[in-house]
Amino acid sequence: MRRAILLLSCATALLVADSPAKPLRDRDLGLSKGSVFEVPAPPKYTDEGSAPGDKKAPKRVNRETPPVIPHGIADSLPITRSSNLCVDCHDVPGPKKKGEPTPIPASHYVDLRRDPEHRTKQVAGSRVVCTLCHVARTDAPALVANRFRP
Repeated sequence: MRRAILLLSCATALLVADSPAKPLRDRDLGLSKGSVFEVPAPPKYTDEGSAPGDKKAPKRVNRETPPVIPHGIADSLPITRSSNLCVDCHDVPGPKKKGEPTPIPASHYVDLRRDPEHRTKQVAGSRVVCTLCHVARTDAPALVANRFRP
């Protein structure tokens, strides 16, 4: 009987000591730190604006990340299958040569979904819109600090 009372007392003490966690306010969720009911206006930022070849491409932090576009792209938008200035300029065979545009990698000529074993003569349809993976340089501040070091 004493043992049962002791166990019951310990269990009660643990339940009382474990008070519920303070609930998070909606303003504390996410990166914007605003209410989930507000529709905030995104901050204004400007495109790099430089012409192709004016600036050196930034060093890639990780081999697996798509490279940043080192020049302005405002004049190249929208990018579609029928109007793609990126492909018009970067669709050059062979390795990168000094003063020449960076060639589109061979992986972009393979349709990984339909025919992963076959290299096509033109950029695969899923890779036509370059800005799905590649972004242009801007003056936008990072939302989260990047502490990655290779």
